[in-house]
Amino acid sequence: MANEFIIELNKFYAGFSPVAHLNSLTEFGNSGHASAMQNVDVLTPDYITQGPALSNLTNGTQAGVVSELINFILDRATADGVTYGIGATKLFKITPTTVTSGGSPSWPQAVTGMTDGESVIELLGNLYGFYNKSSGGEILKMPLSTEVIDPDWGSTTPATGAGALQSALHPSAKKEDLMIFGNGKYLGTYNATSDTLALTKLDFGNGTEVADVDFFSNQWLIAVNSGISGTNRNKSQIFLWEGGAISPILSDEVAVGVQKIGFIYPLNGIVFLAFQDLTGGYKIGFVNGRRIKTVAHFTGSLPGFNQKTLYKDMILFVSSGLIYAAGAVIDELPFSISQHADGGYATVGALAAPFGTPLVASSDGGSNHRLAKFSGYDTACTWKSIIIPVIQGRKIGMIDEIIVLTNHLGASARCDLLLQYNQQQSDSGTALQITGTGKRRHVFKDFKHTRIEDFNVSLDWSNGSASNPCNIRRIIIKGHYVS
Repeated sequence: MANEFIIELNKFYAGFSPVAHLNSLTEFGNSGHASAMQNVDVLTPDYITQGPALSNLTNGTQAGVVSELINFILDRATADGVTYGIGATKLFKITPTTVTSGGSPSWPQAVTGMTDGESVIELLGNLYGFYNKSSGGEILKMPLSTEVIDPDWGSTTPATGAGALQSALHPSAKKEDLMIFGNGKYLGTYNATSDTLALTKLDFGNGTEVADVDFFSNQWLIAVNSGISGTNRNKSQIFLWEGGAISPILSDEVAVGVQKIGFIYPLNGIVFLAFQDLTGGYKIGFVNGRRIKTVAHFTGSLPGFNQKTLYKDMILFVSSGLIYAAGAVIDELPFSISQHADGGYATVGALAAPFGTPLVASSDGGSNHRLAKFSGYDTACTWKSIIIPVIQGRKIGMIDEIIVLTNHLGASARCDLLLQYNQQQSDSGTALQITGTGKRRHVFKDFKHTRIEDFNVSLDWSNGSASNPCNIRRIIIKGHYVS
């Protein structure tokens, strides 16, 4: 009837409203867009549910062998069920369930002189680690067959070009027998066949720093930031370099502009990147010719080259201690961004998924550290819809009934629903409990507020279960207009 309205919330895979970063009371979006969310999983197109919880790996805390923040984890296995991570002073050996302890040599291994591990990479059966010292930087080498570390390999051992690194970021990438790495304002290279190290192969000039590197479509990608560190506007570029890493002349460049790059990530033929505009916030975009096309915004902080991975065809990354998901789980869906999981302690280091399940390292800034993986369901999960107007000319709305469709609920599965009215100035009172073992359809009537101009729906799983999720398939709101 003309005097009635029915509003249905679904398609939660849409993630954040495109302008949620600008206005928490936004009306912009569709039936599945959120104005805010915390640790929710929208990666299954049919429903929204609790995000993944974190489970510490065996030996994965300070009570085990993780006595410092792990800064970088190699995002691929070097052998079946084996990868490596680097922290402030130690190299760690990691399996899908355990941070290795003991053995011969004894793990984790302290690296002489290391004060800040930056990255590790495997090349032709050897692991190379890039790190900073109290002064300058260094490259370690460890044959995977013996796992014996040569801590000052870079400055002493290569047949040609041995020397010390700058103290800087040191992202690294490889192809065949070549690797490249950031070295402050320089890009360095190493050719394993000729045993030739070139620490300053490319010079991008004073005031610049290589932020990330990768290999894509038979060429190297080099992300470079320039400007003054701190809360100052930067300028950034992505340079393209020929795959042989021989010529000192760059192939091309993409000017990102007065913005700062956090990471680059080639995926399915597209080069994605995270970047920051000091006046416009944080963005995910992709390279389109010689320009950058923004596809999503997020809040928090700019993720680094060590804080990205692929999960369910989505790019996971870290921002202000939280894990976001960006992309589309299937090609038929639009690009979206959501806040997917908690990162653990407040300071998050490495994020990687070398065995398929994401691993995340974190620290409380003191004596507590952890390396954990996604496991089970979190309950510190919330979601808010965009603002939904219910005005028809001079008439305003009244809510009569809400129907919520869920999965077949298990024991203790629960989600609480609250309506917030009139620019969130009031609410519906006691939260509606979406619960009941074996239930799938939940009907609620008799609402506190009678006359409303707009409302939003707020979901809260804090009283839910860590093992039995409450998946919300649809929320149907029925009401009518009054003068």
